[in-house]
Amino acid sequence: MNVLLNRVRIAAILAVAATSLIWVCQAAANPMKDIENLTPPRTAVCFFEGEKFADLVLNARGKLTFLYVDRKFANALGRQRKAEYDRGTFSGIPSQIFAYATKSKRRHVLFITRVQALRGWAFDTSMLSIGGYSPVKENIITGISDNPYLELKFGEHSLTQNYDGYIGFFVPAENVKPGETINLGYAEDLVEWQVPN
Repeated sequence: MNVLLNRVRIAAILAVAATSLIWVCQAAANPMKDIENLTPPRTAVCFFEGEKFADLVLNARGKLTFLYVDRKFANALGRQRKAEYDRGTFSGIPSQIFAYATKSKRRHVLFITRVQALRGWAFDTSMLSIGGYSPVKENIITGISDNPYLELKFGEHSLTQNYDGYIGFFVPAENVKPGETINLGYAEDLVEWQVPN
């Protein structure tokens, strides 16, 4: 009876181990799936000077897409970059994003913001707001785009219609607490966003 019980235990342990191995292999085989699953709750979109009409935004001057790059997202980026390196292919995600996220400033979190000018826009970085915080020069980073001409630095910029670029900056962690709902956006145009846990 003991021999039969031991064999059943061993079979159960092997079944659990095999299932776990399959899950790990599937996750490793498709690290892009991690990015796809992690991106939506870490993204918020804000339109500047737009008029809401049902689900549409009309006459907006600009569109801002904020991406919160926390440790979980950075680790998924790292797994994706490693898989791409192993295959000899690269998706164009700059390695600097992973580097900044994993070596982020103490007690700060990283945001990458896509800035799209739908009309001419006198864009000023001091008008950005995340949880009541506006980025200062010391917290704005470079190297988030493969094209340095598409990166916005600290200060004022005269953006022409159809401009599409990026700005990266650190925000004090006290302004972005997991589980809380905060406001983010540009000037008076703010949207509510819940910080992922």
